[in-house]
Amino acid sequence: MQEREPGLTPCFHCALPVPPGTDYAVELDGLSRAVCCPGCKAVAELIRDAGMTGYYAMREAPPPGTGRPAADAAGWETFNRDEMLASFAVREDDCAEATIYVGGMYCAACSWLVESTLDRIEGVERAEVSPITHRLRVRFRVDATGLGDILAALTELGYEPQPLLPEAGERPEVGEQRAALKRLLVASLGMMQVMMFAIGLYAGDYQGMSADMQRFLRYVSLVVTTPVVFYSARPFFVAAWRGIVSRAPGMDLPVSIAIGAAYLASVYATLTDGRAVWFDSVTMFVFFLTLGRFLEMRARHRSVDRLTALSTVLPNTAERIGAAGRETVSVSRLVAGDRVLVRTGEAVPADGIVVAGSARVDEALVTGESRPVMRTAGESVVAGSVNVGDALEMRVVATGNDTTLGAISRLSERARYARPAFVQIADRIASALVVAILVIAAGVAAAWSQIAPERAFEITLSVLVVTCPCALALATPAAFAAAGTRLAELRLLLTNGNAIEVLARAGTVLFDKTGTVTRGRPAIVRVDLEDRDFDEDYVRRVAAALETVSTHPLAQAFAIGDNPLVATDPTVDVGRGVAGTVAGRHWRLGRRDYVAGSATDLTPDEATVAWLGTGGRLVARFVLDDPLRPDAAEHVAALEALGLRTGLLSGDGDAPVARAARQLGISAFRARLRPEDKLAAIRALQGQGETVVMVGDGINDAPVLAGADASIAPAHGAMLAQLSADVILLGDSLEPVVTCLRMARRTMRIVRQNLGWAIVYNATALPLAAAGFVPPWAAAIGMSASSLIVVLNALRLARFR
Repeated sequence: MQEREPGLTPCFHCALPVPPGTDYAVELDGLSRAVCCPGCKAVAELIRDAGMTGYYAMREAPPPGTGRPAADAAGWETFNRDEMLASFAVREDDCAEATIYVGGMYCAACSWLVESTLDRIEGVERAEVSPITHRLRVRFRVDATGLGDILAALTELGYEPQPLLPEAGERPEVGEQRAALKRLLVASLGMMQVMMFAIGLYAGDYQGMSADMQRFLRYVSLVVTTPVVFYSARPFFVAAWRGIVSRAPGMDLPVSIAIGAAYLASVYATLTDGRAVWFDSVTMFVFFLTLGRFLEMRARHRSVDRLTALSTVLPNTAERIGAAGRETVSVSRLVAGDRVLVRTGEAVPADGIVVAGSARVDEALVTGESRPVMRTAGESVVAGSVNVGDALEMRVVATGNDTTLGAISRLSERARYARPAFVQIADRIASALVVAILVIAAGVAAAWSQIAPERAFEITLSVLVVTCPCALALATPAAFAAAGTRLAELRLLLTNGNAIEVLARAGTVLFDKTGTVTRGRPAIVRVDLEDRDFDEDYVRRVAAALETVSTHPLAQAFAIGDNPLVATDPTVDVGRGVAGTVAGRHWRLGRRDYVAGSATDLTPDEATVAWLGTGGRLVARFVLDDPLRPDAAEHVAALEALGLRTGLLSGDGDAPVARAARQLGISAFRARLRPEDKLAAIRALQGQGETVVMVGDGINDAPVLAGADASIAPAHGAMLAQLSADVILLGDSLEPVVTCLRMARRTMRIVRQNLGWAIVYNATALPLAAAGFVPPWAAAIGMSASSLIVVLNALRLARFR
């Protein structure tokens, strides 16, 4: 925000300083008002000529610069096209309705100005602005005006409009949270009011109260308690009935019996002037139960926040470069092969390859890397990253759900709906306990009906409530939800709900080499020509054409921006190389035995080698190098400090693998492994009773990632590797791997604490309640307190560092 210099006149429209020597003024209400530029002058005159000068009287004082108009409104014409209308508006016969984010709004007067201006445009039937969300919903006739005309009108007013894609519907967790909050509000208000009436009734029992007043307080309590039972407690009754129908009673059954029985008994006592009512206990039951459920739900929903952020980072439009020039299109209309211009400050709309220009790209939200990285011709860029450097051109490789961003969101969504086996076991235990509680409650009721019939009902209620296994059922899911949320904040996305429990008991961590412990950005160090019929530039271009179909990290070293050569009929032999036809010749690129059938490979100690050949003869040897991640050795040492054994499995040559293992401090390593060899190595360790975690990123790592007990794949790795992994690692460091394993151990420690507390609580509370020492209101507090303790203990994971 620009500060106003002392002594300078502020612009009447936008509040920026009027530059010295300028002479722009507008006649408004008989007074000459100074403005800073022709744009502000034009907007002010537009407002005046439209008879809406009341805008300036209604508005709050604008912050400097917020009212300055955009420089050009003509660029919105492309949004008048039918395909753009189809992307950004909902069509109904001759009318369309669109949602537009209006940037630059700062007070209610802006809402009035926008609505008044649009209402004057022919064809606009309705314009409604939310001053809180800055969203405009506009309905218009497509035969009279276009979406581009509306956007241009907003731009002329000085705002920065952005059309939004039609809403796919409210996020389900938002609706769930809103409904839960309403139920909690009703329960809390009902409890407070009924407790006030209960105090009067209790005081009347000790000091005397007329029968009419007692009857009045009971009826008022009935009126207030009824919506609490039938609205706030409805989820408990629904869940209890579902459990009965499915013959799998849950923890809601004893709670529902207690609430329903106490309410019906209180209603009967009210209508017949009985001895006691329990409306206060009923409302307390419902309030504390609802509060505990709400806190647990919030812990669970917080894990969705990062996914929501991921799903909203893509732009709505992109500037596509075609034969006829540049055009603005909806991102949903991009296809693989399109060339797109990404300007400074814009988000990359799809996964692609840079074909012209170079720029620093901020990939923080997608990869977790806080520093922008340089991307030049031939290098890949991922959807959702932001260009913070010069403009660049890219060729689209993947769009929509096929992008890295889409895959991460989809895999994380899968984890949200998965129920880990550990949680299912706890659910089954809780279900068995429910049956036991009902049997015990029936026994307590029978016993007290013989000992003291007048207390039998009250004590049975206490037993049903105080022993509800809520804490036991919440012990594991609350901890897992909190752990998942914190891991996402620490650049780790769970795709398998069972991963935490497996990672906590891991004994061995195995790493792939290329792209995992190395940077994954290899470079060609030297090209040795074996056949002098070809020159270095040509063999580089042949290799680049072949590697366009490969997702192996080494493929990046061969990328060339504008390559005239194209490989047809490409094939990938996982772990060996790629093949294809280029300029009429069939070429192979990869291991020497794959290219020429010879196993002899004179590989230098310091590098990795790839061979290129055609017709069974060797043409060139590419010497590549991929340095280790700078912190890799430090974090491997941290894993061993946790008592974990580490190893290195790679398909690379003996010398590069040995050198990497030596630098990492890893004594157990194996080289020249095919995918099936890596899987066999994992199986051998598992046969010895080891719980194995595999960290890898290549397409050749997919089988071993799936075969390991738990697996971790970097977000920049091959898509098949991510699909096989239990955890996706964001960022360019191995530190989150250490964090993940430490977090898993901490989570299971919290789970054991929660389970221990739940068992101790129920073992203590049950005999006290059965003996008649716990009144119903105290039972409600005790049961809810035990659940809250479990949830709050789980939320300690949110502070894990």
